Amino acid sequence: MKTNRLAAAASTAVMSLAVLVACSPEQSTSPATVRVPSAGFDLLGNPNAGQAQVCKVGTAATFSIAFSGASFTAGQVNTSAGALTATATPGTYNLSLAAGQCVIIYTRPVTPNTFSDPNVTAVVTENAGPTLVSVTVSPPDVGGPLSTANLAGRSATLNFNMFHDAIATFTNAPPPPPTGCTYTKGWYRNNGSETIIALADGLTKAQQQAIFDATPGKPGNITWSGDNNTLNLYQQLLAAINNLGGNLTAGPAAVDAAVAAAIAGTNVTGSGTTLNIALVGNPDVSGLIETLSSFNEGDFAGWPHCED
Repeated sequence: MKTNRLAAAASTAVMSLAVLVACSPEQSTSPATVRVPSAGFDLLGNPNAGQAQVCKVGTAATFSIAFSGASFTAGQVNTSAGALTATATPGTYNLSLAAGQCVIIYTRPVTPNTFSDPNVTAVVTENAGPTLVSVTVSPPDVGGPLSTANLAGRSATLNFNMFHDAIATFTNAPPPPPTGCTYTKGWYRNNGSETIIALADGLTKAQQQAIFDATPGKPGNITWSGDNNTLNLYQQLLAAINNLGGNLTAGPAAVDAAVAAAIAGTNVTGSGTTLNIALVGNPDVSGLIETLSSFNEGDFAGWPHCED
């Protein structure tokens, strides 16, 4: 990482000599680490001395943190970061991190005329979640205390003081994207009529069957405002909802957004199977049809066309 920092009480002459003789460049030890210089004066290239930092790679997570040590001071916990909050138990905190986020959890400032500083210890434990691939801690500074990682325990024990810093990085693989298979609106009309989910977009099974059966040449009891794309859009919407098993947020992000926009941009009125489909506002009918039909036809990764 980097070399140790001299005591803050050194004289100006000694400090100048130390900088000339002992200065060495800082080297990052964790690709996930985002170094943020502290307010303390660093003599030998360690602007992060006195800091403890936690990083998350892969997915968001929550943590519990327990601080201890003769030098621990609650006022030096970085609750201003917003992600770190105190609990009812003194010295313990909760932490929430987004994927790819690093947060400084503690900053131990320089104490003038101090040549030694007892360690602060922070035990950081990730709460239950996806399987962790690794838990790593930064190698100690020259002369600094050792931190340890416990993959099985989903935890890291960070030891640091005003002269040294420590970093823990928790890594897991992001969850796999949701997958499934899809059928076209024509399949729901001709083959899968009995598989239709009741109350998709508030419609009964029979009402959906009537809408799927309608064509511009044989509308049955279904009418619609605007041109034939209004009917096409609503049929593609119903097919997508059925393909998603009724879960409107289970698909690819673009499809979930298109489903939400199509629901907001259409309205069905009537009773029984005598229904009228109308547009609401000014939805992007052609764009929504393109996205939803592509999904229903199996063109989205992880969502191939189902085997009939």
